[in-house]
Amino acid sequence: MTAFLRTALFTLLLLVPMAAHAQQAKFDDKAKAEIERIIHDYLVENPEVLVKAFEELERRHDDAKLAQTRAALAEHAKALYSDPGDYVAGNPEGDVTIVEFFDYRCGYCKRSFQPLMDFVKKDGNVRLVLKEFPILGPASLEAAKAAMAARKQGRYMEMHSALYTHKGDLDSAAIDAIAKKAGLDVAKMRKDMEDPAFADQVSRNYALAQALGIDGTPAFIAGGAVFPGMADEDRLEQMVANARGG
Repeated sequence: MTAFLRTALFTLLLLVPMAAHAQQAKFDDKAKAEIERIIHDYLVENPEVLVKAFEELERRHDDAKLAQTRAALAEHAKALYSDPGDYVAGNPEGDVTIVEFFDYRCGYCKRSFQPLMDFVKKDGNVRLVLKEFPILGPASLEAAKAAMAARKQGRYMEMHSALYTHKGDLDSAAIDAIAKKAGLDVAKMRKDMEDPAFADQVSRNYALAQALGIDGTPAFIAGGAVFPGMADEDRLEQMVANARGG
């Protein structure tokens, strides 16, 4: 039983006797007690009634949550899919867009990286929007700015891949070494990292994530739905199939 169902059950068990009191106020205490006993005995002897009721409550709760998410995605569609500060990988003209909110120091993001890249390449018709979402501390923010600075040298994906495949944690020395290995001019990268546009970009991504209810990484968006957590090939195939109406 989910947390939602447990809460609903607890609430219902509290409300049943209260409702009996409210609806049967004209009866004397003996009559009220008998009504409550009948209701109690019926629910105990027929628990499937409660199960069906709670399943319906949960379905309605999920439907309402999905509708709320879809409305938020539609409201923020321009910021989500068309922010010029985001790097677009895959097929820019693809029939499906996947948006990823990620942090270079996130273990689940690292584990999702290669399956995601392989899937996008294999499919050939996916537009991948990469949202820098450094939420794991100053080192994450530094790595995000380094990747964005790499874009000025035309080597964003090289830096993106190198940061993800790096073994060990990230600090300034590690980021510089990764950048050098990825073919960047490290001095230029460090200078470009001070561009206030990068801090603004990250701030916009924070605000967007908050508006969409995203508070962890990775988080993927496809076909008007949010998919939090790690993604493997099967999950990516499901996301895209749903987005394509399959």
